[in-house]
Amino acid sequence: MPPVPLASAFRDLEGALLRRRFQQLDPVLRLEIAAIAALIAAFVGWQLRIPLDGIARAGGPGAAARALALRLLALALVAAIAAGARYARRLRGPDRPEPAWLALPIPPPAIARHLAWEARRIVPWALVPALGALAAAVGLVPAPLLLLIAAAFASLLVPAGHAGCAIALLLASPATAAAGGLEPSRLHPIERPLALGPPEARSVRLPRVRWRREAPWRALWRKDLLLALRNPPVQARGRSLIVVMALSALVWRLPVDPSFAHLAAFALALTAGALLAAWLIELAGADPFATLRGLPLGAAPVWGARAAWALTGAGALAAFQVLARPALAPPALAVFLAWTAGAALALGLYGAQLGITLHPRADHARRVLGVSLAVAVAASLMIPLLGWVLLLAALVHSAIGLRRWSAPAGS
Repeated sequence: MPPVPLASAFRDLEGALLRRRFQQLDPVLRLEIAAIAALIAAFVGWQLRIPLDGIARAGGPGAAARALALRLLALALVAAIAAGARYARRLRGPDRPEPAWLALPIPPPAIARHLAWEARRIVPWALVPALGALAAAVGLVPAPLLLLIAAAFASLLVPAGHAGCAIALLLASPATAAAGGLEPSRLHPIERPLALGPPEARSVRLPRVRWRREAPWRALWRKDLLLALRNPPVQARGRSLIVVMALSALVWRLPVDPSFAHLAAFALALTAGALLAAWLIELAGADPFATLRGLPLGAAPVWGARAAWALTGAGALAAFQVLARPALAPPALAVFLAWTAGAALALGLYGAQLGITLHPRADHARRVLGVSLAVAVAASLMIPLLGWVLLLAALVHSAIGLRRWSAPAGS
């Protein structure tokens, strides 16, 4: 049998990866993702329709076409930055590729192209808001010109993704080469981070094991505490969470208008709630899948341990706020603390349940969390409090998924 050409082999591999990842998504989750994409497109179209109409009335269809083109150009730039950031994180982060790639009889440019393809998978999502923007221009921009702008944007996305990854590779390679003591002139840029491989785990002398009898959820909670103190990615997210919690409280001590401090503290508290959810997902992803699933545990103790962490995080956020002594009357302070702690608890529970139901695919859980939060924010901008309704619905839906603990959606 003749050997398969290298480019064709990589195309087959990438096609198989896309099919497998799509099949891993629950059918209900696919429908939800499609509905979320439609909602985002509708929101963008609704927000742009009035500004474009004003521009068209003041300057004519040509001015509206220029405004639309500039917005789509900015969207392509954002897509390029997102692809480059994903590629740089892949090359320099804790989950960078294994050195085993270098053992394969594959030229470095082909390896670089495949790893960049992984990072560029986020670029097509720019089509979702772009469709909303194009729909907003219907009737304001002549149809031939609108089609031309749409075609130009679609053709620009591919080179934008390539450019973002190329810049990320150039920026990441010197740092990784210097860190490894390698000579950059003798290596292809992709070989420098590959030669380093993932960072080695730090050897730690652990105390002697002491066996004890306690409730399963409490044992899991204590295990999570040790994991949070020893796992670098979990530690990093935990530090970010504590910093944002502290900032949300320190805002009250700044010499600013109390109404602004109130708004900024609440926004930072919501950000802390989102970080709490992301931290719980990272914590769940750090559990070895085979080991955890080999234990005689149901969903209840696992959920109980993570719910205890969510409650701890919400309580810590409220404690930060109380220690800052906000300039609010007691009734207003009680309402503020109830909202911030309740929102953090809901977000933490949502992240915990995503981490459980999609374990061991923490990457899927992070994506679902990000999309859910984006939709909630967009919905709240359209109709006040609608985002909270959607968030609570997502919380209930993820809780229903706990019944499938014996066969998680991400496995």
